[in-house]
Amino acid sequence: MSMRNFARVLLLGGSACSLMMAGAAFAQDAAPQATDDSAQQRGVGDIVVTARKRQETSNNVGMSINAFTGDTLTQQGITSPEQLVKIVPGFNFTRSIYGSPIFTLRGIGFNETTLAASPTVSVYVDEVPLPYSAMTQGAALDVERVEVLKGPQGTLFGQNSTGGAINYIAAKPTTSLEGGFDLTVGRFDQIDTSAFVSGPLSDTLRARVAVRKEYGGDWQKSASRPGDSMGGTDRVQGRVLVDWDATDRLSLSLNVNGWQDKSDGQAGQFVGILSSRAPAALRAQPLTIGSPRIADWDEGADLYTDDSFWQTSLRADYEVTDDLTVTSISAYEEMRRDTYVDADGTPVQNFAARNVGSIKTFSQELRVAGKAGATVDWMIGGNYQHDSTNDAFSPHAQDSSFPFDIATAVGANKIDTYAVFGNVDWEVVPDVTLNGGLRYTWQNRDYVGCLYDSGAGDLSAAVAATSTRLSGTPTTIAPGACVTLDSVTFKPGIFADSLNEKNLSWKAGVNWQVDPRKLLYASVSKGYKNGLFITTGATFAAQLEPATQESVVAYEAGFKLGLLGRTLQLNGAGFYYDYKDKQIRGRVIDPTLGGLNRLINIPKSRIAGAELQLIWEPVQGLTFNGGATYVDSKIQGNFTNYTPLGAEKLMSGEAFPLTPKWQLSGDAQYDFPVSDSMNAFFGASATHQSSTNAALGEEPLFDVKAYTLVDLRFGVHAEDDSWRVSGFVRNLGNTYYWNNVAFNGPDAAMRYAGRPRTYGVTGSFRFR
Repeated sequence: MSMRNFARVLLLGGSACSLMMAGAAFAQDAAPQATDDSAQQRGVGDIVVTARKRQETSNNVGMSINAFTGDTLTQQGITSPEQLVKIVPGFNFTRSIYGSPIFTLRGIGFNETTLAASPTVSVYVDEVPLPYSAMTQGAALDVERVEVLKGPQGTLFGQNSTGGAINYIAAKPTTSLEGGFDLTVGRFDQIDTSAFVSGPLSDTLRARVAVRKEYGGDWQKSASRPGDSMGGTDRVQGRVLVDWDATDRLSLSLNVNGWQDKSDGQAGQFVGILSSRAPAALRAQPLTIGSPRIADWDEGADLYTDDSFWQTSLRADYEVTDDLTVTSISAYEEMRRDTYVDADGTPVQNFAARNVGSIKTFSQELRVAGKAGATVDWMIGGNYQHDSTNDAFSPHAQDSSFPFDIATAVGANKIDTYAVFGNVDWEVVPDVTLNGGLRYTWQNRDYVGCLYDSGAGDLSAAVAATSTRLSGTPTTIAPGACVTLDSVTFKPGIFADSLNEKNLSWKAGVNWQVDPRKLLYASVSKGYKNGLFITTGATFAAQLEPATQESVVAYEAGFKLGLLGRTLQLNGAGFYYDYKDKQIRGRVIDPTLGGLNRLINIPKSRIAGAELQLIWEPVQGLTFNGGATYVDSKIQGNFTNYTPLGAEKLMSGEAFPLTPKWQLSGDAQYDFPVSDSMNAFFGASATHQSSTNAALGEEPLFDVKAYTLVDLRFGVHAEDDSWRVSGFVRNLGNTYYWNNVAFNGPDAAMRYAGRPRTYGVTGSFRFR
């Protein structure tokens, strides 16, 4: 049976409990539904969230959480997870060299380009995991709200969330007919349009359909070829939701969604030489820095992205009693990647790469949640996830220090993950609640990988010579064959290995609800991120050895204060993370190819910091929202590795790469009536990030300078928001900035510049 058919069978089988629930429910008399307490007045900044997999207001949850409504995201032009950096203190986004997003919360992130690399910040849509960052592009389509949870979230959201979790809540089907349409026209021929329609199909069946099409023209110019440009955007996203109230106690939700990306990608800017062996043609190239629009790439190269993703999930909630609910969440997803990128930022083909890969994932969660009297909320459950990944990475290095023109590195993973978990909240005395959680996880990962000659025989000959020299016996490697050498025998062969790991995540905390608008809390928790193998051009098997699982013990204390008659919300927290075996890309010196990447563990490190968020509505229509995060990261012990320039260095005391100490954000908007039926508004937002460095060793070539960005928005809208017309200016000061300096090839380093000033107009229409 094929993996696709097997996964579909599992999806149906995993949902069998939903059908059994239905049979049981039809045999019972319906009981009255519980009354929602939503009529209770809330203050500024209060949003109903499901951060602990039950509904409660965000400012009554004893953890650091930022929540924003879908309307807020739309009005501020936030249409993807990476743009959350504008409004979430402590959240950072970096683009990897091959386009995959890297999400970081409070200094915990994972800069890795392998398709099968799980992130430290997990992304979910309606509690359904998107286990790999490359899958997250369509997560922000037509959402009701987004919740950003900081710190290890392993007890409720599973492995690979040592940094935190981002949970998007999709806008749900409605009981009456509704619809809407948004159209944005902007600089660089941007046309971004989205639409949705929602309503009942019967008394018990509702549906919602949402689509988005994003198009944009070229925004980057070649430094060496006037008239040559790239950077165009071509993306489409879609989602269909169907909700069925099978009985008064059983509800089913089907979600089918997907996206396709055929954009150009982004060209890098050449900033310097890595190797003394770099060819003269590369050394002759000028640096392409100073303007965000100027970059370079191989002449005549067909640089492209052809990525696609689809997912289907089925959720069933069955209320056994008013205080006991069984929930099943089944999901299956597939992603395919095919990209060709220039990875040196010059017109010389020093290092370009084609990346082809696929991911297939099936996941099943079954949990039971209930109450024990009026003081205890509890939950127990289990998870299973199966992942199958295939990744092929083909460097094109015609004019480089590598002894080949083309090669292909391949890696394949089969991963099975199992977990059981439990969580309890106990109000031991009025207004004081103890909470605790456990999750036991075990994962089995099988890996096969190798570096192959292209068929030309150039790489085979070079590695065969190395093998002969090191092994002491003649070695012949056929053109097109695997060239990866065993680290003991120094003979070529396919590398195969397994990684089987177990861990126990836990959390303990106390909340004191001083009054209905003031909360103090403290917690200690431990989370894990599983180990992994990477796909890389390995001439020695040691380069493919896995990095083992990392762990974080997090201590946090904070407050959430509603002040000034519920018009001011002030939230703050201090935190300390004790980090063990942090996974990071380091370097090894290969005798054939020179400096190469390898995944390693940093034995001991730590993070200390604090954050503050303020939301204030001093008068009706005027809102201020600001945040600040301070993160002090440090490698501890005696950790030695190689810098990107090949120098061996003691790196103890260094900060983590791509981890700025300060991140500041602020937003202000004034909305006021201009007639009985129309309002006007204007607003501004600003973000600041302090300096950091993009690599181990803190070489100046990899500095990321501090920058501040300012955006403006203004417009008019109907009093009932049935229509809205707004203008925007982003990066008002046309600031030249970058958030990564990449070095995947042997000889060149390049940076990715942020977009220059952009501007446009958005029109929105809603009917209900």
